[in-house]
Amino acid sequence: MDRPVNILYADGISAAGATIDEALVSFYAGRQCFAEPSHFDSHGLKLGLIPDLQTAPGQSRAFALLERLCQRLPPLPPQTRLFLATTVGAIDCLEQAPPDDEPDCTGLLLDEARRLTNLDWATLVAAACASGQTATAMAMRSLRLGHCTHALILGLDVTSAFVTGGFASLRAYTKDRPRPYDRDRNGLGLGEGVGALLLSLEHGDNALGRLLAARESCDASHITAPDSTGIPLGTLISKTLQEAETEPSALGAVIGHGTGTLHNDASELAALRRVFGDLPRPLLSIKGNIGHTLGATGVLQIAYGLSFLRRGLLPPQAGLQVPAEGAEHFVSSQSKPLASNLLLTLNVGFGGLNSAIVLEGGKP
Repeated sequence: MDRPVNILYADGISAAGATIDEALVSFYAGRQCFAEPSHFDSHGLKLGLIPDLQTAPGQSRAFALLERLCQRLPPLPPQTRLFLATTVGAIDCLEQAPPDDEPDCTGLLLDEARRLTNLDWATLVAAACASGQTATAMAMRSLRLGHCTHALILGLDVTSAFVTGGFASLRAYTKDRPRPYDRDRNGLGLGEGVGALLLSLEHGDNALGRLLAARESCDASHITAPDSTGIPLGTLISKTLQEAETEPSALGAVIGHGTGTLHNDASELAALRRVFGDLPRPLLSIKGNIGHTLGATGVLQIAYGLSFLRRGLLPPQAGLQVPAEGAEHFVSSQSKPLASNLLLTLNVGFGGLNSAIVLEGGKP
């Protein structure tokens, strides 16, 4: 196994709370934090909104959210590199632009992140819904190769008419609230959020946790649908566990992608059954609480997952009523104790993108 990478700082803002501590209250209560937006007409669809996110006329909602998080960042050491994960960037700049203007929404967000962090070296990671974990994996490799001493990962996406309309046109959006891994699930709900991680090979004694292994793959089975067999994702999970020198039975839990759509959840459950067989691990999707936050998802899963590990308790699956076939021994409507401080977190993206990371919790 390559040298573990230490997580020195983690933060997140989502519909569940303005801080991680606030969000934990929502997660352990099983709350589903969804409402209709006021900044665009969702035609009755509910989203995971940050309720007090105010913007000036013409200001991007993404800029306002990024600024709020960056104001809380610790001092960044020299040689820190920035990895920005986003799916659509400051997409509301496009919605507000004149018809003949085509702003670079992801580039604009990257420029704003550079300005707010005062970091010269930065890269944009836009790998659909796997962006957050892909950026984290890139940062890990940069540290191990000696390209930098510290890496700051930011994952951010906001809610918009453009993206909501896109998922609605695919008939993938729920008319109620998302119910990941539930027998009667009927679609996803979008959300907005931002997360931050500061990584380094140094200062292991003070780390919140460690990243042990990360891998990605692309099965390219369909432009929007996952491989229904679960074989590519299952193979990726097994290889990631091997890289971490960890047996499936040693994991405390899995934070899955779990969008609440028929195809995503079925494919993911098939993959998990292939890997874990008769020894299923507790499974959770935070999308039942806060919605699908696109490029922020992977970063938030790690940030929140560290807190779950510190408590030794996995929250209940929000929205769960009757587990889907094959999910009965994975998910629960009750909090579950964690048998170890090892966590597997998964992201899946359009185009067949798959990402898996093994995370070890720090000292309680």
